[in-house]
Amino acid sequence: VCSSLLYAQSRITEVEYQKVSRPAIVNEVPFASKTVEKAIEEEFAKKGYKGTSSKGFTVYKGVRLPQLGPDAYDIYFMAEKKSRRDNDNSTVTMMITKGFDAFVSQSTDATLFGNAQTYLDSLRNIVAVYDLEQQILAQEDELKKADKKNESLKEEAKDLEKKKKKLEDQIEDNIKDQKNQEKEVEKQKQILETLKANRK
Repeated sequence: VCSSLLYAQSRITEVEYQKVSRPAIVNEVPFASKTVEKAIEEEFAKKGYKGTSSKGFTVYKGVRLPQLGPDAYDIYFMAEKKSRRDNDNSTVTMMITKGFDAFVSQSTDATLFGNAQTYLDSLRNIVAVYDLEQQILAQEDELKKADKKNESLKEEAKDLEKKKKKLEDQIEDNIKDQKNQEKEVEKQKQILETLKANRK
């Protein structure tokens, strides 16, 4: 999260949407664009909003956010890789409308636009929290896998111990059988020699 403090504050820009230049706010976030998209999706899902896709933007309609203002707004988000080679940083673009095509700008509603800038600045923290949770979930999975493998090896060790014991018992039996068989060989030799001695 500390590294995010080094990033610039959100700035005002214009983007083309439906072939018209629209006022927008843009910021850089030190996370992959997929992570940013998922974090925004989860954040709005918690509040009961589901986004729809439109011309590269994800649109959340009729959103009520106290951080922005008292009304319901349509919020447009787009997260893109900062550059073609930079997969770890994203540029997030945000637009707000008061419904339909009433896109808000600094000149039409300075307060709302200022609040939107502050909100976009805070988005870094939302993404950081989401990213950390994902890392924790992934690590919990790794731990489960490691535990499972460990239990499997313990079970395998028990089986091998049983096989070893069985093998040791078989070796012991084999040694006894060899001793008995040696006696049998001696006995048969004696019989043979006795028989040979009876030859005329």
